[in-house]
Amino acid sequence: MKRSPQLDRYQQYVDKTLLDAIYQKAQALTGLHILHLNTTETGGGVAEILEALTPVTEEFGIEQDRHIIQLDEQSNHFTGRLVDLLQGNLPGDIPEKEKRIFLKKLSETLPHPEECQADIYYVHDFQLAPLAHLYPWMQPALWFCHIDTAHPNPNAENYIRQYLDDYELYTFNTALSVFDNLLPQKTQVVTLGIDPFIEKNAPMEKERGMEVLARLGIDTQRPLITQVSRFDKWKNPWQVIDIYRQAKQQIPQVQVALVGAMEAADDIGASEVLHKLQDYAKGDPDIHFFYDPKQIQGEEVNAFQRFSDVILQRSSREGFGLTVTEAMWKGQPVVGTSVTGLRAQIEDGTNGYISDDTDAATKHTLDLLQDRALKQKLGKQAHEHVREHYLLPMMILSYLDALEKVHQRHKARQQANSPSPVGD
Repeated sequence: MKRSPQLDRYQQYVDKTLLDAIYQKAQALTGLHILHLNTTETGGGVAEILEALTPVTEEFGIEQDRHIIQLDEQSNHFTGRLVDLLQGNLPGDIPEKEKRIFLKKLSETLPHPEECQADIYYVHDFQLAPLAHLYPWMQPALWFCHIDTAHPNPNAENYIRQYLDDYELYTFNTALSVFDNLLPQKTQVVTLGIDPFIEKNAPMEKERGMEVLARLGIDTQRPLITQVSRFDKWKNPWQVIDIYRQAKQQIPQVQVALVGAMEAADDIGASEVLHKLQDYAKGDPDIHFFYDPKQIQGEEVNAFQRFSDVILQRSSREGFGLTVTEAMWKGQPVVGTSVTGLRAQIEDGTNGYISDDTDAATKHTLDLLQDRALKQKLGKQAHEHVREHYLLPMMILSYLDALEKVHQRHKARQQANSPSPVGD
């Protein structure tokens, strides 16, 4: 089949057998039209994943489109409560009346079938799980759960489960997030990966990186601790400040940056979290907040991830954590936690650190600040780990594999249901 220039750029990073396997799978899917449905056009991991996949798959002749489901404020509040139950295993349930109101809203979001024609429908986001049930013409369909569902509230899990029979395949981004007792043949882990050629991940000269940080008000002559993530309670930014304060007792010149552009339309709690954090910072001029998407774009994130002295990711829940992947690619050993997505990427003491405790995480932070050789050693392993496991070609292969399963099963079902030719 025709070569993909976008994919062939990866010959410098990945094995030829991986690229060959991708081409082989793509050949069987050429000509298909895939419609992705999610809730945010920009911002958030789902939008970024789709933006990374589309250029390569379209070079294969696999057409990809997106339909954004616009949720109103009431629906976003329902979504916020549901994610708290699914990720946080908080007690309780959502009242049936609220569920009915949300489902009614969801049932009014899609246009007529002829305006959403596709060969395969890929539904992203936990809150959209009812779509294939509400729209029976949306077949065959896959569902992708992007959040951390390793320890879900049983009521919330059952709410999602009741809609899964309408999907040909359920995909998760780590094995730990897969619901218990799902049929193995209907479940797949889709490996995520980053594009090292986009502005956010591309090589950057140190001089340029320092210019970018200085322009943003960072003192580039002093050590910098950074966490790049949305302003979300599950990202635990308060512990980032706690670690900074403890580290500052030993290294008074240290500063900290919390970097998280607020652009995901479904992230309704971000402003509230930011305001609470600003109160918690108590006016400390060495605690920097960056949240304006016009100010924090690809180049700025690249500079923070690449040239900070320590990268933290203190999430209390994390589906995968592509910001960790990005930092590791840039040679940063991340001081993370034991949550689902971070355990999938960080090997404690080998390419970063896993520690939930503030004191232990502070010790790791100080070790990296004070021992450059240690940081370089772990950082080299971090970069190599991403090269081997979490670059875009790995995600493309996994994604195509999911599409292939659905396409083949749907074809087989159609053939089985078609009437047999009648003999003379």
